[in-house]
Amino acid sequence: MSAELGLGIERWPPTVWVEPWNDPDTEAAGVPLRTPYVEKYWTSVLGPTQVLLLRLVADQFDKHPDGFEMRLADACVQLGVSTHRGKGALRALYRLEKFRLASAGHGLWAVRRAVPVLSRQQLIRLPHELRKSHSRDAQAAVAVWDEQAADRAGRVALAMAAKGEAREAIARRLELMRVPPTACAEASRMAVEAMAGAQPERDQPAVRRTVEASATAEMAGI
Repeated sequence: MSAELGLGIERWPPTVWVEPWNDPDTEAAGVPLRTPYVEKYWTSVLGPTQVLLLRLVADQFDKHPDGFEMRLADACVQLGVSTHRGKGALRALYRLEKFRLASAGHGLWAVRRAVPVLSRQQLIRLPHELRKSHSRDAQAAVAVWDEQAADRAGRVALAMAAKGEAREAIARRLELMRVPPTACAEASRMAVEAMAGAQPERDQPAVRRTVEASATAEMAGI
């Protein structure tokens, strides 16, 4: 019996805390949650509700890199599932857990910021046309993730600086994202100075560029 079926209705919480699942190995070779690859290939494995939930969570991680409180009823409305006690959204989280894309424990959920490419076992269950195009699409999706690394670091640095986090704390978080040490120090410094209204003399490769890059990525559906 799954963990979700073991919960009595009266025990379904109105909110849950969701934070990033810090797994550098998966993230280093992962695929962005909002790329067409996830919809095209992972939907057949997870189901559309779970894929949409991943996208919603990714949007929130952009704004709240340390995590956020999810109102299950609101999430149900966004997902188009039953809103009764928020069960539809919580069931979607349990389904993600089944595929190790989320993990539950002690009142919180950890959700991955990137998903791996499909395994061979998952791939052989797809239609022939999807199997033929998978390798090309997977390589393209991983390349997008790599190209976005600096911009992801910049967004995280700015969000943490806006919350008053110190440069050292920001740099440590960027290190978990496998950002090179020099870039960690530079991005954290620029973010703190930007929030303080300072005008650094040098360009801001990981921060100043972020606003434009973020808007471009969102328009592209990434």
